[in-house]
Amino acid sequence: MCLPFLPSEQIVETFMRLDDRVTSPALASLMDYIDRTWIRSRTFPVSSSSIFMSPIRTNNDVEGWHNRLNSRVNIRGPVPFYLLLQELFREATAIPLQSKMVCENKLARYQRKKTRDIQREVFRLWGQYTDGEVSTSQLMRRIGRLLH
Repeated sequence: MCLPFLPSEQIVETFMRLDDRVTSPALASLMDYIDRTWIRSRTFPVSSSSIFMSPIRTNNDVEGWHNRLNSRVNIRGPVPFYLLLQELFREATAIPLQSKMVCENKLARYQRKKTRDIQREVFRLWGQYTDGEVSTSQLMRRIGRLLH
C-alpha cells in the first residue's frame, strides 16, 4: 500500500517485484486487482497515483474545503444550484489573493501535531531515498510502519 509514496517511474518495477513474491491466492487476487485498476489502467496512469514529495496526500483538505463551503451556505440538505453557484463565484474571486498569500508564506493550513510529525518524517525519509541513503524496500517498509 506504500507504492504511491514512490516516484512514479519506480512504481511499476516495484509492483512487479512484489507481485513475483506473492504466494497466497487471496494476495494474488488483490495484486491482480491493483494491476488491472492502477498499474495497467488507461483511466488512471501510474503517474497520477504517485504522491512522492507531495505535502497533500489525502482528501482531508478537499473535505475541509467542502465543509467550509457548506457552512457558509448555511442550509441543511441539498444546496439550491444558484446559491451554490454564487458561493463558488465568491470562492473563485478569493483565489488570486489566497495564491499570493501562500506564495509569500502568509497563509498556512491547520495541521494537528501528530499529522505534522508524520509529515516531517515522511519528507525526511523521501530525502534519504533521494540521496540514496535508503533503498526502495527500506523506504516502503519505514513509511508503512510510520502510517500504521
